[in-house]
Amino acid sequence: MKTHSDHKKEEPLGRSAGRDSAHNASGDGELLQRIAVRAYELYRERGAIDGHDLDDWLEAEQAVLSPEAKPESFVRSVL
Repeated sequence: MKTHSDHKKEEPLGRSAGRDSAHNASGDGELLQRIAVRAYELYRERGAIDGHDLDDWLEAEQAVLSPEAKPESFVRSVL
């Protein structure tokens, strides 16, 4: 037996979120880029040895998201 909630159509996330989601997606992309750059730096510092990608990503994520992380340092490293 179907209930009323079974008939409800779910709206895709992108449509229901509105204009703010586009801005947040842009910010998320920049954040992911910063984490990826730091993870790659850690990989290179380790001697480019494969098999530690998750460790590098998690360490980079922690470094980028820490309160001490400064966005300016990322800009300088990219330029």
